[in-house]
Amino acid sequence: MNRQQPSQRQTLAISSPSSSEDHASTYRHASATEKSLASSHDAKEEMDELPYSPFSSRMRAMIVIITALTGLVSPLSANMYYPSIQKVRDDLHTTQSSITWTVTAYVIAMAVFPLVWSNLADQIGRKPVYALSMLIFTCGSIGCALSKNLTALIASRVVQSAGSSAVQGAGAGTISDIYPREKRGTALGIYYLGPLLGPCLGPLIGGYIGEGAGWRWVFWVLTIWGGVMMLLALFVLPETHRRIVSTRYRIQQVSIPPHTTLRQNNPLLDIATVRYPVIALAMFHFAMLFGAYFTNATGQPLAYENIYGLKQGLSGVCFLASGAGCIVGSVSGGRVTDLLLRRERLAREAKDPGTAARVPAEARLQMMWLGSAVFLCSFVACGWLIDRRVSLGGVLVMQFLIGAGMAFTFQSLGGYVIDVFPTMSARITGVQNFWRSAWTAVIVQLFPTMLENIGWGWSYTTMFFLTLVSLSLMQIVVFRGERLRERYGPRDDR
Repeated sequence: MNRQQPSQRQTLAISSPSSSEDHASTYRHASATEKSLASSHDAKEEMDELPYSPFSSRMRAMIVIITALTGLVSPLSANMYYPSIQKVRDDLHTTQSSITWTVTAYVIAMAVFPLVWSNLADQIGRKPVYALSMLIFTCGSIGCALSKNLTALIASRVVQSAGSSAVQGAGAGTISDIYPREKRGTALGIYYLGPLLGPCLGPLIGGYIGEGAGWRWVFWVLTIWGGVMMLLALFVLPETHRRIVSTRYRIQQVSIPPHTTLRQNNPLLDIATVRYPVIALAMFHFAMLFGAYFTNATGQPLAYENIYGLKQGLSGVCFLASGAGCIVGSVSGGRVTDLLLRRERLAREAKDPGTAARVPAEARLQMMWLGSAVFLCSFVACGWLIDRRVSLGGVLVMQFLIGAGMAFTFQSLGGYVIDVFPTMSARITGVQNFWRSAWTAVIVQLFPTMLENIGWGWSYTTMFFLTLVSLSLMQIVVFRGERLRERYGPRDDR
């Protein structure tokens, strides 16, 4: 019985045409597989050799400068107006509480409109958004300069804010377009100089213009600025959107924003990113930090003029102290965050040689506490120096440290949220802008009442404790952020 059954080898021979043909077929299949693997390996090596961006280093530097100058428009137009606000109140025959709405309306619009612009920038590209937004800003500035009553001024300020706020989100998207992750912090440090220097340079420029030529010329100067930025966007600035650029050039297919439908391109969905614990905590710290910084900027003219007896123009000069601090903090903060990422990558590769290390986004936050600590200590000290009418020199030193600490922290937080959402960098920056501006609108409206009731020292101390709470909660993100994202999202898909 067993003799009549063929062996396994004989069965295989019967079922195949011939042994030689089977070996030949197997060889051909193996050769094809090896060629396929070799081809995919070559393709990967070729992909690794492709540039992250098709633009030269000089062109990228020019893009960063134009983006920073355009990003300066929104905070500059907000703060150039502050030194002249009393003259505007008298000229338009209104009250102090009513004229405050020209500030509040601007800040509210600055919170809402970047969500729309950021979605549009991720959908159609950066260049058309810059050009269109600067056109709207220019029209709003003309309306402000020609306003004859409070209602017209408030409406024009909303239009002005709607146009100027586009770059608040789209600008960070542009930086993400042209710089890889470990070089992005330095570029963001230059870009953030625009939004951070605005509260410092605005009162200086606006103070002298308002004192010498009148408050309407503040808005005519902004009209000229907006027109120049619109021309640069139209004729000098190239399109950088990675999905659009990838169809024109051969670049690395990394951080390419996906095509989205009109329903997916919804600002409300972007706001809902706070459902992730790490994003909620980051946005909370952003809001508390920027709210304190902005109220300090709006309150300084009152302190310089009413307490230290400075004229409007000289009051603006005092803002150079915080401006210098912003430059130091922004540039150093960007470089430090890049170095932290590289150091973490080298450390992980040393533990596991031969493999590409996956560095979590939280590595960028390791030194964030330093900037926040400098900001908080100098902020509360400044409030009590003003409250006790101590020398102006001490206040200016604190203003320098406030600017440096704020800018340093801004780099860490801004780079972190972009690293967490690399394919929606403009939109997540728009969300960040929404939450910080929403809180700023509230605290700016409350700040005059706080000063009247509890004074400078306790007003600054109140904001100090709010920001201290948010900083303490951020330490959860620093030490447990990667685990929180693995459990609750968003996942790091790098």
